[in-house]
Amino acid sequence: MALLTAEEVREWTGHLRTVKRLGASSVNLRLAALRGLVRHNGRKLAVKGVKQQKGDVDPLTGRELGRLLAAVEGTDWLAKRDTAILSIMARAGLRVSEVVFLRRDDVTLSARKGEVFVQGGKGEKDRTVPLGGQVRTDLQAYRDIRPFKDEVVFFLSRTGNPLASRDVQRMVASAARKAGIPKAVTPHLLRHTFATRLLRRGETDLATLSDLLGHENLSTTARYLHPDRQQVANMVEEL
Repeated sequence: MALLTAEEVREWTGHLRTVKRLGASSVNLRLAALRGLVRHNGRKLAVKGVKQQKGDVDPLTGRELGRLLAAVEGTDWLAKRDTAILSIMARAGLRVSEVVFLRRDDVTLSARKGEVFVQGGKGEKDRTVPLGGQVRTDLQAYRDIRPFKDEVVFFLSRTGNPLASRDVQRMVASAARKAGIPKAVTPHLLRHTFATRLLRRGETDLATLSDLLGHENLSTTARYLHPDRQQVANMVEEL
């Protein structure tokens, strides 16, 4: 493992595609598993995932996400709230149920780092999710002008009450229509976008992503790449 080179890994992925005739999602599952093994041995594998054709997965592109965020842009606190909600789902992978139950004290922000503590619901585990720079900026912009300062829940309705999941779903759908995005955009698709883009860029392995998403097992995380059941079983068996 210590002698494994990036070029050898690229040759291996090429072999899987051309000789084994595996689809992009199947190759990326195996690459994610290998990346985790290499990281366990103290190294980083600088090999990007195989680009997947439309039909394998259909997350938002970077341009589509930009249009979605632009659709809710504004200077009032409700616009800042909607931007922060879209950002934390698409760039940190939170579920819609986790977004609406997020408490004020669960959000920790500073200039250089930030994180949210997510309390797991039934059958889910608590986890701490690190936040990238843009998510921190969006959350801070909302927090700075958020009214109802004494309310415990972080994301509030215009009357100061906690949001319902349906409120967020409607907001996302409305923003997608305004942005002219033809696909069905839902909170789950934003979480899906976070997961698939992170894996495609080769910035994480499947096990780490599973922790970020709050999954109990890797097979659940693997479904974000749309393999069939047998592919998932084979990949998990190989770990």
